[in-house]
Amino acid sequence: MALATIAEVASETIMAHLAILKSAMKVGSVITIDKGVLTLAKLAAVSKENNDVIFPILLHHLENCRPKEIPQHSESTLLAVTDENKNELLKVLRKRERYLTAPQLKRVKKIYKSLEA
Repeated sequence: MALATIAEVASETIMAHLAILKSAMKVGSVITIDKGVLTLAKLAAVSKENNDVIFPILLHHLENCRPKEIPQHSESTLLAVTDENKNELLKVLRKRERYLTAPQLKRVKKIYKSLEA
């Protein structure tokens, strides 16, 4: 069973092994990274305590990931967005806009609209 699938019900256990998850994302395949971001976002959505620890990790990832990953990973990160942290996400995405292709930027602009709603 994938971690992203059980993140909500096993958040305490996964949080105890957060370093392993982060390490796997650094050296893993594209799929490992994709699922790692989704897992982190789901964990961050479980509680404010988790969010305080994980959201900066997600932002750092978005600041440094390959441009082609930005739309998908931003969409996953939306699960962890709160009123308190949404401006931080917007700031990171706006900084990365110039590296995006037109279709990628279109997906990111949909994220902007969802955060404004």
